[in-house]
Amino acid sequence: MNHFVRYIILLLLILTVTGCHDEFMKKEIIGEGKARVSATLDFKPMSSALTQTRTAGDALKDINSLHVLLYDGNTKELKRNWEIAKDKYTVFDENRTNADAENGNSAETTTKHATLELPEEIDFGQYYMYAVANIPDLLTNSSYSEAIKTVDGLKSIPLTWDFEDMTANGQMIGYFTKTSAIQPENEAIVLNKNSMNLHAWLRRAASKVTVAFDGSKLKEGVFIYIQSVQIKDIPSQCYLGKTNNVGKEGYTLDTPKSGPEMPDGEIIIYHEGHETDDFEYGEDCADHRVTVGAPYLGSHKETDPALYFYENMQGAGANMPDKRQDANHDGSLDHPGLPGDEGYRLKDDVPYGTYIEVQAHYISNNSERLGNGHIVYRFMLGQDVIKDYDAKRNCHYKLTLKFNKFANEADWHIEYEEPEPGVMTPEPYYISYLYNHSMMYPFKVNTGGRKIEKITAEIIENPWAPYNAGSDVYYTPEDKGTTELYNGFLSLHKTIETVLQVPSGSVPLPQYNKPYYESAPKRGVREYTDFTEGEHLTPSVEGLDKYEEDKYCVERHKTEANTYNIYIPMYTRAKQMIITTGYTGNNPYVAYQRKARVKITTKLEGLDPFVNIVPIYQVRRVVNPKGIYRSAGNNKSFHVVLKRLPGEDETKFTTFQSEGPWKAYVIKRTNGDGITLSATLGKSELKNDPKYGSAIHGKTGSVIDFNVDFSGTSSAENRYAIIRVEYHNYTCQHLIFVRQGDTPDDLVPGGTKWYAKNMRTKSLLASNPLDEGSLFKFGNWNDPIDALSNKNPKEQWVNVQAEDFKVYPEDGFIIAGTTTTKKWEEISSLGSNQAFGDPEINDARVATYEDFWELRSHSNIEQGYGVLYGDDATKTADDIEDVYGYDYKNTKGRGMRGCFVYNSDTGKNLFFPIGASGYGHRKQSYTAKWGDSETLNGVLRYATGRTKLYADPIGRPLFYDLYKRPGAIYWYNNQVPGANVEGTDENCLGWDINYFTFDFNFIGTGNLIKSDGSDACFVRCVKK
Repeated sequence: MNHFVRYIILLLLILTVTGCHDEFMKKEIIGEGKARVSATLDFKPMSSALTQTRTAGDALKDINSLHVLLYDGNTKELKRNWEIAKDKYTVFDENRTNADAENGNSAETTTKHATLELPEEIDFGQYYMYAVANIPDLLTNSSYSEAIKTVDGLKSIPLTWDFEDMTANGQMIGYFTKTSAIQPENEAIVLNKNSMNLHAWLRRAASKVTVAFDGSKLKEGVFIYIQSVQIKDIPSQCYLGKTNNVGKEGYTLDTPKSGPEMPDGEIIIYHEGHETDDFEYGEDCADHRVTVGAPYLGSHKETDPALYFYENMQGAGANMPDKRQDANHDGSLDHPGLPGDEGYRLKDDVPYGTYIEVQAHYISNNSERLGNGHIVYRFMLGQDVIKDYDAKRNCHYKLTLKFNKFANEADWHIEYEEPEPGVMTPEPYYISYLYNHSMMYPFKVNTGGRKIEKITAEIIENPWAPYNAGSDVYYTPEDKGTTELYNGFLSLHKTIETVLQVPSGSVPLPQYNKPYYESAPKRGVREYTDFTEGEHLTPSVEGLDKYEEDKYCVERHKTEANTYNIYIPMYTRAKQMIITTGYTGNNPYVAYQRKARVKITTKLEGLDPFVNIVPIYQVRRVVNPKGIYRSAGNNKSFHVVLKRLPGEDETKFTTFQSEGPWKAYVIKRTNGDGITLSATLGKSELKNDPKYGSAIHGKTGSVIDFNVDFSGTSSAENRYAIIRVEYHNYTCQHLIFVRQGDTPDDLVPGGTKWYAKNMRTKSLLASNPLDEGSLFKFGNWNDPIDALSNKNPKEQWVNVQAEDFKVYPEDGFIIAGTTTTKKWEEISSLGSNQAFGDPEINDARVATYEDFWELRSHSNIEQGYGVLYGDDATKTADDIEDVYGYDYKNTKGRGMRGCFVYNSDTGKNLFFPIGASGYGHRKQSYTAKWGDSETLNGVLRYATGRTKLYADPIGRPLFYDLYKRPGAIYWYNNQVPGANVEGTDENCLGWDINYFTFDFNFIGTGNLIKSDGSDACFVRCVKK
């Protein structure tokens, strides 16, 4: 009768362990006959090792060829062999548990399971039987023909590592047993039945390593940028089935003269370009850095990128060297220094061992220990982190590099060195996007015992333009700050003015800012000569009015000998560096930083100067969120998450990490005790603050995330608060303006009381401060153009070109408060010699020049620009349609762009929306006397004089694409003669709010009223 091979079970093993074996085997009677068997094949999972501390992780899971070899049970000589064709076995995945792994820790959730049939009958007898996978020419390659004749020869076959094709390194060998339990290999199997089940346990000759990083115990202000992870000194050859102990006695395969001459294996590169001297680290590298606020990078998942290598058994036990840096726990390194230094122990004195090397860059902005430099971590592989150097086959080694405080790790060897004497500058460093703001730049001077003679700081690049932006974003022919430093955002001396005036004399327009920049104290250079501990003025400002606080600081380091921390102040410049130029100390770009470079020259006694060039980034403008409004009695909390646009024409705002610790607190209040802050669970923490009572704190590398809460019963008076967020190591600031209630109020004590809302019709205010209201032609209360008509012609207003502007809606504009529509030409207007007239609201009048000028000229009144959220929003939005697109029909979760005018002393604030379109202005067509002619009669556009790119904006490059930039214009009640307007001789009839360049200023009548009629603008009223 015919018999069928049952199944042979192939299982992937990891470690050789002693399992149960069949004692009855020794007593079995063999008898006579032939065995025909049907068989099953299983593969056990790779074991997991070292769990305490860019090849895919599943690269070596497949079976591409299979051979079975039968050896005599006494002589161990070859009897039979078979190549099992691929169509003779079927492979599928089998779920695995820890019990399936050899050491009880499975590193694979599934492995292969196969069925096959042996092609021939086998005589009853005692045998050793082996399965070999992934050596396709095992029976045809003459170099193997002699080796396979014996068991020892088979197991001694040399495998050579393929550095080009990682999948070619998946060779496996396993021996057959009669059960699926692990059994000793040195016991032969007895075939004495017509039908038998055999199991082959296969082990890969290779193992793999994954490396993860844990920075949860790092100090604040410490950044570790992972550059690469590589496996080093791997065996070039390996025995197929014998212990691969490279360099040991009796080892017959390729062995270099010294361990460091062994080849290096795979490398996982986290970023390119770090080898160059001018490579800059920062937020663009956030996806491969480790900080205390974003502490985890990488994982040990089965499919994660892994590093593969052949088995390398170098020994374990009490006589082996200790891997730890401080094995005796005496607080000092056992073998400090770098390779080549006396006392340094290379590779833990295990020359042929295999190790992991992590290349990284270390930056510490923490004044406790400033640092900046390349750092290397190394770890010798083995079964533990102490004295085991056996890197066994078929293991998944899971290494976690756990950084402590200032990037130390007890179990890894570290190479990091600072020069002595020398100067250490943290790079990059950041300054606020806001105008008139400051930060203290820290750097460390190790004098080596010498005297510091002087330190000089000099701005060598100072751009007005965005950093790393395309030519479609800004006017590229204009000098970007390499020669015309006076037009840039950065100053080394305190900024005194908010608005700079046109210089006297015959100064050409491109150099308008030069006299101010280069006059005393010079904004671009500063010399420091007093290095006693404490705060000091420099000679450049001594005796000058308003510069009493323009000080630098010297601090002797508490733990590092001959070392000083020096803190020099840096400042953003005025909001408007001469209005007609458009240059500004406030970053106008929501998607781009601006980058200056400062040369710091340190002269130590008896030595050549140390020169450090440091990049100072002005961070992107943050507008989302900028304000929160709640009506009286609405106490809904608002979840603040600071977000920014990743590109100028992107449609989604995204979160960003703080480049250092951050905090948020209420800096000013008026009736605002019921406005408080709370932390977001797992993302921020509420702590006591000695100055502000309490503050929300977040960690380095974390997202800025907290809540604004409202409580209590609102009184008839409005509540106000200003929240300050300090981020990027507290060097940058963002303000959030909070208001509850819409009662008319004054910003200047005793001054004009402003309504909180725009006008919708002659007798109706807008629904709330976010609602833009209507656009009115001058003096025409009867035909207000409704907000729902003031939309852009296309859905998402990005990638805007001149031809995108159209008169829209084409069938006419809705007249607010009615169902009537009218064409632009059907809406009349008054002349400039008339008054707009009062609305039909008690005690209300249209604001005048004097009212607006009070908001510009008072010493405590400032402006901020960004997005306001209202009653129907409880969190920061992402999509620009939601962030910008509030109207009275679409309120849920939406915001509105505009200008916040605020009193920096009281916290009171007032919001002027610029419209959901971004354009609070419709234009009458005209033939231009300057600028561009407007052919679109009634087009929705903020710019009064531009309809396309400014062809040659020399000296005013920020006006290059003014035609598409956002802003709004508000009517005065009546024209003001130029003789009564400060800063111009032109008659004025409106107030100009430029959202891009931060202008908050008058606008001439000629820009708004033409011979054929007036433009349409917003109207804001005040109390009579």
